[in-house]
Amino acid sequence: MARRLLLPLPDYQRIYQVMYSVLEASEIAITHRSCIYFAAVGTLILRDHYEMPATISAGCMALMVDEPSANVVVYGRKQDGAFTSDNKAFHAWCQCDGWLIDFMAPIMGVALREDGVAWDVPQRMLQKRLENRKEHLGQIQHLGDFYASHDPALTESLLDGQSVQFEDLANVCLQWFRRPPKPLREMMMGDTHATPKRLIARAPAIEGVW
Repeated sequence: MARRLLLPLPDYQRIYQVMYSVLEASEIAITHRSCIYFAAVGTLILRDHYEMPATISAGCMALMVDEPSANVVVYGRKQDGAFTSDNKAFHAWCQCDGWLIDFMAPIMGVALREDGVAWDVPQRMLQKRLENRKEHLGQIQHLGDFYASHDPALTESLLDGQSVQFEDLANVCLQWFRRPPKPLREMMMGDTHATPKRLIARAPAIEGVW
């Protein structure tokens, strides 16, 4: 890869793959609508398995996904001429050592298609230096340009709303995860109310880097 990234592609892909596979197996949430899950569990994996000082962020975010068509994916809403976020219009991601890491980025196109946005968004890894973010939406001009604004109060509120099931899934991810090139261990997931399932690594393949 021509530019240095905080996480090598195999590591990013493994983290994303583990979280995606566990949530799909649980069937308790819509995977492509679960950015808080991806941000929170991704943060825990970075702390636990990589000893990185990762934190969870939620707020506004925007990313140019197609330069010729000027297509920009926007998470948030305009209010009184300003770009803002709330508990119904937001995105969540990890922040670590001056980097934004979005483990849900490879499947952002799924949610767009469900919302009737017929953009062909490739399945790419998203890691960006926060120092390179644009100051406002109008500065987003080229492929991969991004804007992000962390809202501490919103982040705390969203995390407070997570359930015990969320904590259980996070623990499963932490136990199942192994840093590449080590293979994932054989593991079953279940509880007293359901037949245990064998976890299988499955997630849409990553096609490149934003």
